Amino acid sequence: MPATRSPRRQPRTKPKAPVLDSGFSTPSLDRALAVLHCLGGHPQGLTLSEIAESLKLSVNFVYRVTQSLVSHGYLVRDAEKRFSVGSAMLKLCQPVIDDVPLTEAALPAMRWLSDQTGEAAHLGILSGSEGIVLERVIGRAMIKFYVERGTRFPLHSSGPGKAMLAFTPEAERDEIIAGMKFERFQPWTISNRKDFLQCLDEVRRNGFAVDVGEHLEGHHCLAAPIFDAEGNAMASLWITGPSQRLSEERMTKLAAVVKKAGAMATTALRGGALAA
Repeated sequence: MPATRSPRRQPRTKPKAPVLDSGFSTPSLDRALAVLHCLGGHPQGLTLSEIAESLKLSVNFVYRVTQSLVSHGYLVRDAEKRFSVGSAMLKLCQPVIDDVPLTEAALPAMRWLSDQTGEAAHLGILSGSEGIVLERVIGRAMIKFYVERGTRFPLHSSGPGKAMLAFTPEAERDEIIAGMKFERFQPWTISNRKDFLQCLDEVRRNGFAVDVGEHLEGHHCLAAPIFDAEGNAMASLWITGPSQRLSEERMTKLAAVVKKAGAMATTALRGGALAA
């Protein structure tokens, strides 16, 4: 009986790596930027192997890139060996007014706000259809509630998101809202455009915004905008804490303090004296 030939094995094609080619013969730079872009979409961080798998890159290459980026402050690595965006990267994406970076101008107001309330004070900006934390000052309470730099947050369920969108020009605001998912994190989370616009009207009237556990139950925050020269929100300051300490009644009493902190940061950005 004649021997039968096994079918010829086709060469395996390597899956195309999800790395954008700039077209300028800089593959290492393109891949390093892909690592940053990948981590920018994962505020909880990724391990070395997770980055390599996501980008279809070798672990050895990702190791060299991440070590370099960590040494320059563009990435940080936690105790669980997960990498996330570092402070140097955040400084690159922050607004600068008359050569004064936003964080530099806002930090005195943040420290004053944390001292006045005892809670952690945060600074954030809009980033597409989300917000991103640029800086934080940890409060003096024994049990501390704060959000790490680089953390992204939804706009519809957060105090700072509402505070910024309420004072964003209408056309820009509508474009941002069109890209929002309105995920319902809690039964009381705003989950549609109509209700959200009504909420923003109230924020404009009051000059501040709250989150009463709309994203994470038991986690409250109180926010105010920071304005640019045209009177539009360019950022937000806010405090955050457990509902036992930051009750709705206490947030009402502290609203004027948070608004004053926002005004202090606004004044500092415009080159004025910072008065407490």
